[in-house]
Amino acid sequence: MILRLQRQWMTGKLYSSRKLTTVLQNVFSLSYNSQKMSRTFHKWPSYRVRKEFVNFFVEKNHQYIRSSPVIPWNDPTLAFVNAGMNQFKPILLGEKRTLYPCAVNSQKCIRVGGKHNDLADVGQDTYHHTFFEMLGNWSFGNYFKQEACQMAWLLLTEVYQIPPDHLYITYFGGDAKLELEPDLETRDIWLSIGVPSSRVLPFGTTDNFWEMGQVGPCGPCTEIHYDRARRSDAGNRVNLGVEDMIELWNLVFIQYERKADGCLRKLETHHVDTGMGLERITAVLNGKSSNYDTDLFIPLFNEIEKISKCQAYSGAFSPDGTCLDTAYRILADHTRMLTVALSDGMFPDDSHKLRRIIRRAQTLGWEDFGLKHEKNFLQHLVHVVASILGEAYPEITKNLSNTITILEKEEEIFKEMKGQISCEWKALIRSNPELDVLSDHRTPGLIEAIKELHIAMADIRHYENTLPADFIFKLYDTYGLHLDLIEDLTTLYNLNMDVIGFQRKLEETRLLTKQVLQEKLSLSMDCNISKNIMEELNRVGTPATNSDAKYNYVSTNNGNYSFPPLESEILALISNDTLVKEASDGMWVGVVLNKTNFYHEAGGQEGDRGVLTLEDSHIPINYVDFKEDFVFHWGYVKGDKKVMVGDKVEAVVNAGRRFGCMQHHTATHLLNTAVKAVAGPSSQRSSHVAEDHLRLDVLSYKPLDATQTCSLENAVQGWIVNGSDIERQQLDLDEALLIPDLSLLPGEVYPSQVYLLRTKLPDLGMDSVELCCGTHLHNTSHIGHFVITQSKASGVGVRSLRAVCGDSAKAIEEGGKLVLDELMEWQENIHTTLQNSDEERLSTLQDELSQWILHNKEKVLPYRVQHKINQEVDIMQRQIRNIKRKDANDQMVKEMESVLKNHKNGPVVHIINTHFGSNKAVLSKATRITAAHPTLVLAFAEGIVVGRCTVPQESANNNLSAVEWMVCVQKILGGKASAPRGQNPLHVYNLRAKRMPLDEAQSKVQKAILAAEQYANNF
Repeated sequence: MILRLQRQWMTGKLYSSRKLTTVLQNVFSLSYNSQKMSRTFHKWPSYRVRKEFVNFFVEKNHQYIRSSPVIPWNDPTLAFVNAGMNQFKPILLGEKRTLYPCAVNSQKCIRVGGKHNDLADVGQDTYHHTFFEMLGNWSFGNYFKQEACQMAWLLLTEVYQIPPDHLYITYFGGDAKLELEPDLETRDIWLSIGVPSSRVLPFGTTDNFWEMGQVGPCGPCTEIHYDRARRSDAGNRVNLGVEDMIELWNLVFIQYERKADGCLRKLETHHVDTGMGLERITAVLNGKSSNYDTDLFIPLFNEIEKISKCQAYSGAFSPDGTCLDTAYRILADHTRMLTVALSDGMFPDDSHKLRRIIRRAQTLGWEDFGLKHEKNFLQHLVHVVASILGEAYPEITKNLSNTITILEKEEEIFKEMKGQISCEWKALIRSNPELDVLSDHRTPGLIEAIKELHIAMADIRHYENTLPADFIFKLYDTYGLHLDLIEDLTTLYNLNMDVIGFQRKLEETRLLTKQVLQEKLSLSMDCNISKNIMEELNRVGTPATNSDAKYNYVSTNNGNYSFPPLESEILALISNDTLVKEASDGMWVGVVLNKTNFYHEAGGQEGDRGVLTLEDSHIPINYVDFKEDFVFHWGYVKGDKKVMVGDKVEAVVNAGRRFGCMQHHTATHLLNTAVKAVAGPSSQRSSHVAEDHLRLDVLSYKPLDATQTCSLENAVQGWIVNGSDIERQQLDLDEALLIPDLSLLPGEVYPSQVYLLRTKLPDLGMDSVELCCGTHLHNTSHIGHFVITQSKASGVGVRSLRAVCGDSAKAIEEGGKLVLDELMEWQENIHTTLQNSDEERLSTLQDELSQWILHNKEKVLPYRVQHKINQEVDIMQRQIRNIKRKDANDQMVKEMESVLKNHKNGPVVHIINTHFGSNKAVLSKATRITAAHPTLVLAFAEGIVVGRCTVPQESANNNLSAVEWMVCVQKILGGKASAPRGQNPLHVYNLRAKRMPLDEAQSKVQKAILAAEQYANNF
């Protein structure tokens, strides 16, 4: 019975590891009291609320659509997906046709900035969150207001069994200024359903007219509100922002389009877009006054209490928001947000907002819950989030280890940063303590920017507390502050921002920069595609270039590829930034064809080269460009016959170059997958694919050292040997975004039609799945050979990998084997010479070894061979240095013994004749010989002058001081002088002079010896 009830009401996992007695209490709906708060068993667990919602609409012929990632891959206007409609935006905008007339889903959403910024309210009230789940249903031209209202009412009152007399309805009451009529149709629908007129209330544009943006789809909306106090009449509480009357569900009726001039145009196709917060409806169904009193949060409170040993969460709210329960709520909320964002593949390096949430959560744990010594305490909470949400969103559980790895590294970075706060920043905090909340205080230029902001504050206050666009741009461009950090500053000082003006100025600057770069490129390559050219091509109705043929090539099982020529027609010719009708021998022209098999440079892959062949002329193509649906082929005309618009041409791609690019592009995808398998969480930063090499820059939280780099190489080589087929599939972008394990580039904007590359990698238990419009091989075995030739740091946490494929890789491998053979010979020679104690031969070998190293640096070798050489050469050089140092020190001892033998009484001042070269002189051995005498010795070692001065106790009693004695020398030689750690400077003092030319050093040493002797003669 217990298990049956548990399966019925619970998610399948307990809130925390409580004892069996607690489980029994929960199962039988008994409550337990913890620190004045009663946490009761939930009649409506969140998973059931979500499931009933989806099932309800699926049964009414809605297509269930999986939640998209919270990363808005194809919408640069958003920092995070912040509403259920984001993934349907192209449909609502009319940019693409829908594949389904109706849809339902539960969308993961994050709101921490911009128009929808709930961050300041989190923890302070009962219902705002940075992360929440949006339950929604959509109609794309299928049903409209009547059906939407009826289904919403049916779900709430019959499925969820919410008493109708606890619900209030709002509708759009019109706006005379905007010439918008009241939405009486919606009002009458609610009245016909049976809602009393006293509970159907009109509101204005702010509350009940929804717009996607300044332009685009929009329309009236109707909202369903719930009275938590369950009063007989509380209509006057609706839309006051009070917690006892909350908005549950918003139904938007998209029936207009807002034009750029501000006017509204009626749409022929009407859509329905609804949204209801899972957290709110779950609280309502369980009779809770706070979202935090549900099974979405209580398990997190229990875990925080467990690991911190603090008093239990009691649900208290304090006016100033400083009570421990507020910290409980914020930490639980932030943990949910960061877990979801990281599991969806977002990196803190890509999102200042995400990093700020992580650091805020870490700070709360350290300062409010005393968890400073609990390493990566967030991992405990992340596990709890996975147990709550993992069933609905499997990616959270699947990527759990990656999430924990990132958090561990972020904690290390944050602790290191806090330990290195500059004196200047500390001084600024003392005078402006409000700035202490900023997590990015090490941003270059921040201190200067804050000082300028303080100076400008008085003027800004006069402009309605709004930071002007020009000033925002100055903070962004001159001082290097990213927009999120500027937002933080404006929030601290209660300022508004002219964001629209800033974005306009930023876009103007970007366009100007882009224009300058294009002009530079055009000047260097004579490939000028000006705005006038584009306008002229469009004016005369030039059709877009069909480039599908670039994917038309065939291969054999042994990896031979053929690229068939393509018959095409010249549609336009460009010369000297002008459209021309014809071109003659020697002219540099850009050719637009009606169709092409040439690949233009894109996605990191270099463009094709080849030739356009005519009857008595040809054009060797050196560069291929793309702009606004046109492909431009650039080259010099060759031949006696003129080339004219309308001529038929045969387009022939350079097969060797194309095949080389294909090998390296496919290998890039495999290498990127290998990085994820070897290093865990990683993100591609950039790539470059040429016919003779590839470069992949990746951010990883686990360092890619030499051992792991070799593992990457072995993984790719293994996949080449296994020979997996590479599948190419063309599909809509919104379909692609729902594919599990899809690798995408953050910030990249993809076309509506994309190509999906899938390579099965059986030994990994996963596929390589990436969107890519490049040209690829048909099978991984066709790469032939693969070798990594370079691995170097390219920024914080970023590694730049360079690799070569095919026959060139084979040649590099063979060259590496020869060098390793030579290395073994060196090891044997040096070993033999060391055994024979042949000092002269050893010096010669050292010089020859240095020359051999320089010679091999000019070669392209496998990275693992380079690493092996560096390791072994370092060992050999160290062995040589140690032997030479030992010999030199032995000679020094003999020299000092000879000095002492010929010395009578009194201090010893000596310049050691032994040549140490680049070896360190252990002068303590020299002064040990003369320990009974005050001694000052100098020597040439490591290319500079070093010295040591020792004074026995009895001499020190006679006021002879080692530090004073050495200072006489230091005044002449310069450099640094100090006593060894833990020793008395009166007895021991060392010198390390500045580097200087040999002749200058010798002259100064003689003067220093005289000065030392003069000082010693006084005692």
